[in-house]
Amino acid sequence: MNNKRAVNTDLFGIDGCKAGWFVVRQCGRSGKITTSVISRFENLLDWERAHAIVAVDIPIGLAADGTRTCDTLARKLLGRPRASSVFSPPTRAALATSSYEEACALNHAVSGKRISVQAFHIRNKIAEVDEVVRTRAGAATRVFEVHPELSFMQLRMEQGGPAHGLRESKAHAPGFALRHALLVQCFGSAIDAALAARKPAQASRDDVLDAFAVLWSARRIASGKAFCLPEPVETDAAGVPMTIYC
Repeated sequence: MNNKRAVNTDLFGIDGCKAGWFVVRQCGRSGKITTSVISRFENLLDWERAHAIVAVDIPIGLAADGTRTCDTLARKLLGRPRASSVFSPPTRAALATSSYEEACALNHAVSGKRISVQAFHIRNKIAEVDEVVRTRAGAATRVFEVHPELSFMQLRMEQGGPAHGLRESKAHAPGFALRHALLVQCFGSAIDAALAARKPAQASRDDVLDAFAVLWSARRIASGKAFCLPEPVETDAAGVPMTIYC
């Protein structure tokens, strides 16, 4: 990907959290980084601002058969054990269900596959982003799917690390410390400021780190340095891109 964006592009890195969405914003003019928590994805920003780049850790584009090439490629790049962090999203038919059993039944009816518990638990967030991308003018060209573990992998590679996903889990202290150290190299004290300001009832420490990792990829998208999986980009039946950027 090499279509460089406007110099003053506002950048957003977003991760789902308990209270909705944890948002890290970098102002395109000043470079200042601010954080916030919003309840609904559609409330994120003025969608008429054509220069904003919104990178979010959520599946965008839903395959009719439940299988997306971007997920397969992301798992291959990350390798074990991080490949397990990439799960296949549900089909659109399964998004509005109220029970896991119903979601699996609907998904199986159209794709021949059940869905994971992880996918079921974030179905409402997937639906929120899907609605915005499909119905808001210009949103599909400004909202990008990013997987934070791919961001961490690429960030470590640029700092001289190996070309595979981080082996250490972020759920444990060594894995958290490694990801934190990688991000400090890019964002300095903004990371610790965001962690200190975090309200535990709204977002976890992992949500903060993941949102900053996604923001790092938003920077790459804006500069034209990001790559996408797959390339060329594939789209679903609604014309929504099914691709992961890093």
